[in-house]
Amino acid sequence: MSSPAQLPRLTVVYDGECNLCLATVDKLRQMPVRAELTFVPLQKLIGGEVKPWAGIADVPVRSLSAQLHVTDEAGRRFSGADGVLKLLGCIPSLAWLAAIGRWPGFRTVSIVAYRLIARYRYRLFGRTSCSDGVCALPRRAPEGEGGGHDHPEP
Repeated sequence: MSSPAQLPRLTVVYDGECNLCLATVDKLRQMPVRAELTFVPLQKLIGGEVKPWAGIADVPVRSLSAQLHVTDEAGRRFSGADGVLKLLGCIPSLAWLAAIGRWPGFRTVSIVAYRLIARYRYRLFGRTSCSDGVCALPRRAPEGEGGGHDHPEP
């Protein structure tokens, strides 16, 4: 009897402040996927909480922040629309969409559409100060600033 095929291991670098990105990661965690997925918010990578790895270590911060990146265990990187297509190909019910997205005419459309959505993601879907379920508390203004009260009146 042969052993079951080992699932590919993919690491996904996403914007942990983008509502669309957070919703997508949440959905991917719930779906049946033919891969072992690890999700890394780019903020943790840029902040040094997560060490860079092969395929990501050479990506400048500006490029890292501009789009989604998916790396495999061999250190190959799939960025932007190619990263989305790589992930779609791992979802049994959506693999057909990944195949169509790679066709010459459709690939160009998917690249352009991805770039537009990525560029305007905060305007289109909003931005949160939460990253990976951890939210920052609002900062209190120092006394004397803003004319407001820090404490409710008795």
